[in-house]
Amino acid sequence: MSTPRELLDRHLRLMQAGDLEGVLGQYHEDAVLVRFAAPVVGKAALREHLGAYLAGRPVVKEVLNVAASDDVVSYQAVVEHAGEEQRTYGALFLRGERIARQVSGLFPVTSGEGRRKSGVHVDLEPYTAWPSRAVPDPRSAGREAIGPALLEIVAAEGPILAERAYRLYVKASGGKALTSIARAPLSGSTFRLRQAGAIDFEEGSEVLRPAGTPEVRVRELGPRALDEVPLREVAELMRRLRAAGATELPRAVLDAYGLVRMTAKAEDFLAQAEQVSLMADV
Repeated sequence: MSTPRELLDRHLRLMQAGDLEGVLGQYHEDAVLVRFAAPVVGKAALREHLGAYLAGRPVVKEVLNVAASDDVVSYQAVVEHAGEEQRTYGALFLRGERIARQVSGLFPVTSGEGRRKSGVHVDLEPYTAWPSRAVPDPRSAGREAIGPALLEIVAAEGPILAERAYRLYVKASGGKALTSIARAPLSGSTFRLRQAGAIDFEEGSEVLRPAGTPEVRVRELGPRALDEVPLREVAELMRRLRAAGATELPRAVLDAYGLVRMTAKAEDFLAQAEQVSLMADV
């Protein structure tokens, strides 16, 4: 029988190896993962959440502290994820030799590259991720099957980039990539949902939202990559940060989202958002 410390060590090894099935095998079917953004409940939701996390290729750099009892093990570690160092801490609550409940938090690690915190705080809404479930293959399913599932995604995560919504659907259907063949019926279902009055989006807009809901919501990053955040959402965050006294807005946005490294891609994206923010103030 494995000890709680051995279970934690195996958990970290499987995470670093990117073994999603191995990691999921450590959880009970009704397991709950509590994060800052929102709780993740059940195997299906864990698959979506952990799959997105493992895509960032986490590397455990150092295990700092571990404390264990018969059915609980707490830990702190430094992990490199998507090229950024983060301090992760949490606790695994066990039932038998599997995880029944997990509490986990991530904080950026100050880099040696002279990273400076903005020192400015604004409140962000929690981000609610769609609890992934099996959906029909968009290439063969009819509109009656695609529409309700796509509406679920938009209702949970909207305003959401159409690209992210379509990728979530394709992944839930068992697909690996959003191809043009899969995109066409998803795009068609999007237009039909708007015609039915279920969702809203402006002509030429890539952002979908439930009908009658705000066009912009400033939320935590959640499971999104930075470039999966709607541009106007980042621009509104910048406006609020500026009002709160921030001067280096791109850096302040990364701080607000708990990100560390300013990549060239992030710099370009945030420059666009800053232009949108400034135009909104004119």
